[in-house]
Amino acid sequence: MKKVNLLYDATVVCNILLRDSSRSGIFFVAYNVLLEFLKRPEYEVYLYAEDLIKLKEVIDTYPEFSNCKIYKFSRVQDWVSFFRNLKNQNKQQNGLSLLRGVYALTASILKKFYMVLEARARLSEIDVYFTPMSAVPNFISKKKHIKCFTILHDAIPMIDDDSINPRIHKWYEKLVRSINDQSFYFANSRYTKQDFLKYVPEMAEKNISVVPLSTGKPYSNIADFNEINNVKQRYNIPLNKKYIFSLCSLNKRKNLIFAIRNFLEFTNRNQLNDFVFVLGGAFFDDFIPVLKKNLQDFGNVEGRILHIGYVEDEDLSALYSGAEMFLYPSLYEGFGMPVLEAMKCGVPVICSNCTSIPEVIGDCGIQIDPHNDEEMVCAMEKMYFDRDFRAACIAKGMERAKLFSWDKCGEVIDNKIRSVINGI
Repeated sequence: MKKVNLLYDATVVCNILLRDSSRSGIFFVAYNVLLEFLKRPEYEVYLYAEDLIKLKEVIDTYPEFSNCKIYKFSRVQDWVSFFRNLKNQNKQQNGLSLLRGVYALTASILKKFYMVLEARARLSEIDVYFTPMSAVPNFISKKKHIKCFTILHDAIPMIDDDSINPRIHKWYEKLVRSINDQSFYFANSRYTKQDFLKYVPEMAEKNISVVPLSTGKPYSNIADFNEINNVKQRYNIPLNKKYIFSLCSLNKRKNLIFAIRNFLEFTNRNQLNDFVFVLGGAFFDDFIPVLKKNLQDFGNVEGRILHIGYVEDEDLSALYSGAEMFLYPSLYEGFGMPVLEAMKCGVPVICSNCTSIPEVIGDCGIQIDPHNDEEMVCAMEKMYFDRDFRAACIAKGMERAKLFSWDKCGEVIDNKIRSVINGI
């Protein structure tokens, strides 16, 4: 069987080099889908990224990508690489002369120009272009023989403009403008599919498929209290306190003020003085003053609300497992990966009953109206005081989590690509 030559946009995969909030849900989707392609021998995978230097570092650093081939087709990419290399040479040689620099630049431009022409000519060899988040480049989409596939994560910028920073909004607008009725798309939930069909009339329903996602890492329940306590100490969570956990990028859409307000009501109403609320995740800058103001309005909450910031991947299973419950009252999600992570780790979940989240949680936790304070407080009381119900949620959640795997995700993507290539 002839191999499928697949060109994969690995730009966001390069975030593996960072240890911060840029390693978000979209990063883990891009990373794991790429691994699915690499483990299938019927694909010849070429990698492209906006920053070729970073991409080469990823390939050199991480053994899972050691056999990957880099595909270059952007002249701008090569110029960026040249200037960075020139800067490094300046440092090493205590400065190059202006003449040498101009000569080197001219030679590089001519060389790269012919390399770009050659690379674009080689596009005749490419069967499939796959991007896990971004717009397909125009000169790729114009090549009729290349079948283009894009993963769509959510329609948030089309619905809630205020929650998106300008840089992301510009990227998103470019993605939406690129959507057409000739390319193919994977939505991460039925809800995301419905939203794109609603807001983007250029999209053909027959060309968008729902693909199941999984978690970024193979999370699991940690029963070792020593391991849990070690992680609690690492993030300055008092060992003598129980905690409710929430993990997300801390912005308005995540509905955190609602969650904190009702956590305080839950603990005050039931005189639970041994509880803290642990918030994991990086702040959006414009959310910091909003949170601070609301905390002041709530009165003396010192020591009861802990923001622990970015959590290392290796600590998350223990942090989830040690929690009394996981709260996720988000107002909009394309998928809701943290809910699935919590279920895998055996922690009961209280989450919103809207957008895509019910597709993940099923009947394995408590779904609440994310605008109804009393529903949230009652849900926390039910989950904390009814130990049989809590145990049932944990057991059902761990079982349901098995339905979501990257292998199943890869199978859906592979089947769709093959049906398109074969004209089925």
